[in-house]
Amino acid sequence: MSDMRSAPVDGVVHSTADTLDAVPHSRRDYTFWGLLFVFFGMQVPVSYFITGGSITAGLELGTAFTTTVIGSLVGFVILGLVGVIGWQTGTSTMVCTRPAFGLYGSALPALIAFVELTGWDSVHVQLAGQLMGGIGEQWGLNFPKLFSIVVGLAVVTLVIFGHKLLRQLERMLVPIVVILVAMALWAVLSGQNLGELWHKAGPGSLTVMLAFDAMFISALTWVPMVCDYTRYAKTRRSSFSTAVLSLPVALFMLFVGQVAAVGLGNSNALLAMVNHGAVFGVIAFFVAMFATIATAALIMYSASMSLLNVIPNVPIRWINLVTGAIVIVASVTVDLLTNVIGWLSFQGILLIPLFAIVLTDYYVVRRRHYDVAELFLPRGRYWGTNGFHIIGLVSWVVGAIAYEVVHTMLPAFGGGVVSFFVSAVVYWGLASVTGADRKQGAAPIGASRDRA
Repeated sequence: MSDMRSAPVDGVVHSTADTLDAVPHSRRDYTFWGLLFVFFGMQVPVSYFITGGSITAGLELGTAFTTTVIGSLVGFVILGLVGVIGWQTGTSTMVCTRPAFGLYGSALPALIAFVELTGWDSVHVQLAGQLMGGIGEQWGLNFPKLFSIVVGLAVVTLVIFGHKLLRQLERMLVPIVVILVAMALWAVLSGQNLGELWHKAGPGSLTVMLAFDAMFISALTWVPMVCDYTRYAKTRRSSFSTAVLSLPVALFMLFVGQVAAVGLGNSNALLAMVNHGAVFGVIAFFVAMFATIATAALIMYSASMSLLNVIPNVPIRWINLVTGAIVIVASVTVDLLTNVIGWLSFQGILLIPLFAIVLTDYYVVRRRHYDVAELFLPRGRYWGTNGFHIIGLVSWVVGAIAYEVVHTMLPAFGGGVVSFFVSAVVYWGLASVTGADRKQGAAPIGASRDRA
């Protein structure tokens, strides 16, 4: 990892570009509605149909949806709390991990976030290609890999223009996707009794705790991205509230998949639209395309921002091109859709303890403020030992082990909640013993604690 950038005379690097530099409050350009639509855009992937439908395997629809609401709500509150850190510092998510893991130590969370986000993006692009190819088969257009490449190229092209274009993109695409998905729900429910479906379960043996774990982890999938956008938010309240207010859109998408899984035996609600005739088939085709572009562009941008924390001197546009190439190649060469629950569990092992530590460090150890200039200074307040904050790394490993132990020994229980609390408590305890809790961060230069 190269030099962590130098601070100017006032102690804070100011920037409005897509870099690691802190974005000052006076130059932020995401209003409440602009940021809200960005978070909405994260919550409209067609992969949510599969994710939501997967937890009906053994659970009645009513139980599955109730579990989805509770698990997702907890995850989205965490999403909002991490988002506030991005607002306070004006920096990306991975820069915000530096106080807990050290300036060099933050490279490990950044690399893992890059792999997780790039992999998740590849899932979306691959799924879009398969859906578009399957829908297009009736017109002789069954070319899933070609469609994946086209969607991937469209996403890369949009991401290269940065966060400002993404804000405009989500305002345009999200309403279209939600309306089209509502039509998909109507197609799924046609000829079915929702009251009867509510008490019907899909085949399988999933427990409530495992379902909660899956929904909790699914919500945390977006946490590595959140500060990449709240750093541009004009107010503290919007940085938290917009993340939480995007929950209904996520629940809507997940519910459509759950209804399709129970009512049709297939969580792919777009198939129901195809069966309603050519017009609905065209609509389903564009749902797969628009929903993927809306979400995949945001994920790809954050994947590149994560890697930028490791190689800060490389221009973000070059990183975007590399990220896009990886996503496109993976989407047409690797089978990423076989086991969604397994993929979520892999993310849970790494993400849950990671952000439990970040939240504990910011809200408990550092008392809700980081010194922005120190985030970029070698041998500064957040330097740690040779650039690594050992207690953060140790707590992360302990939390990951806790998840795996519970997941292995008590497979019906999950492990996400245990991992979150274990890593948080271990980090708080080690910070108290080592005196890290007495090294509080100061408020950033020019920031107001009480901005509305």
